[in-house]
Amino acid sequence: MDFYSCWNILPPGSNSPESGRDEVRFQGGFNRNCGENRITFAGAKWVNNMNNRKLLLILALLLLTPLVHGQEAVPPSSIGQNQSMNANANPKAQPQPQLQSQPHRQLLPQTQAQLAGGQGELPPNPVPVKFEGIVVQVDPLAVKSVSGDVQTFIPSRQEAPAGLRADWPNSGDLVLLTYVPRARGHALTDIEIVGKTIVGTIKEIAEDDSWIVVRTQLPEKREYEVNIPLQASTDFKPLVSAMRQGDGIRATYVREGGINSSDETALVRINHVRSLEWQSEPIGRAARWASLLIAIFVLFMLAYIFTRGHPTHLYLGRDNRYSSSKFQTFLWFWLVISAYIAIVSHRIAAAGWSYVGGVDIPPHLLILSGISVLTFAGAKAITTGKVDEKPDLKQPAPEPKATDLICDDNNRPDLGDFQMVAITILTVIIYAISAVEFMENIEFRRVVTMPDVDATLLSIFGLGQAAYLGKKAAGEG
Repeated sequence: MDFYSCWNILPPGSNSPESGRDEVRFQGGFNRNCGENRITFAGAKWVNNMNNRKLLLILALLLLTPLVHGQEAVPPSSIGQNQSMNANANPKAQPQPQLQSQPHRQLLPQTQAQLAGGQGELPPNPVPVKFEGIVVQVDPLAVKSVSGDVQTFIPSRQEAPAGLRADWPNSGDLVLLTYVPRARGHALTDIEIVGKTIVGTIKEIAEDDSWIVVRTQLPEKREYEVNIPLQASTDFKPLVSAMRQGDGIRATYVREGGINSSDETALVRINHVRSLEWQSEPIGRAARWASLLIAIFVLFMLAYIFTRGHPTHLYLGRDNRYSSSKFQTFLWFWLVISAYIAIVSHRIAAAGWSYVGGVDIPPHLLILSGISVLTFAGAKAITTGKVDEKPDLKQPAPEPKATDLICDDNNRPDLGDFQMVAITILTVIIYAISAVEFMENIEFRRVVTMPDVDATLLSIFGLGQAAYLGKKAAGEG
């Protein structure tokens, strides 16, 4: 069912029965009886002079909206768009882990023989070095420290002595390694697993963001799930405050008394978070572009079907010419909706149907879309007013042409039309690239925000639309 927006405007100079003074009143609503999508105005005399106050109001709104909102400083956020935060990313801000003092273990005879034979001779007084981090590769063993430094160690698991093989860690384990620097690499002498990494879903978050409860599967029995409480330090609270129930996360933690505590008190010992981030699924650039282009094609096919094979009629004017204002609205919303479909499809493919939806629109993108609609409505109002005043003003064209988008009613190139169309196409290209890059890593978050447009692009877009409406109201010339 089609609804048209009707606006009743009390023209300047008429007396309001309530106030007794001159005022302009806008009264609008949705009415099925508007007829032909026309804007009706009370007062024929004011219709003839409508290019004054109404136009100034529209132009002022278009000019002020991007300048006021576009130049606002973006509020600081602890979370970057499409970026997995790790509170340990800044080694200066994050205190270095406190290593428990322990006596150095006696080097195994097999290890000493292997170091002397295959990995270089032992110095007279070898100085063991400790290194703590998360295992990112099992064989050969590669460990990433809290500062992001990745070190690879020797020997390999197959070549390691039985004592080291018994303590060999799994991927994601937090380990404390003891090694001796060698010319051919870091020769392991001892491995101690001090923490574990779990992958699961947030079930509960404390009000003060100091605790989270993660629902995860048991490594040894994947069919069973358990809730693991994790305590977050002050450094992790900004990240925890940005998380929501249902988010998929990856957390590394240490437990009081040791990660492998098996006594009765192990159930009540505190698990301290050492690393925390959202789960994410990387998407290749080709797949990202393909998803966006497929979404664009799907919308085109829908338009093709509903217009009975004439999708260009969506931006065709009453005078049988292509409308610049309709074209910019059509083009912009086509891209925004296509980007939304592409983002949602990747979320479903990566994280499942539980992550369908949950894609918010950022403020600048919302304002820019509103300006696009306002330009279309303003151009419609101006054209309707002129046609009502002079019915023979616009003669239908024999056939629509692509040049109609940048020409006036006399088929002469027009700067205002060209400027608006060029800025719209530029904005569409830039935002399409931003949307594709946004999908580089799909995070398992219940709510994400689409990529925003910058303040400069918003301002240029708003000024271009204002210039178009201004020249259209002033008349051709």
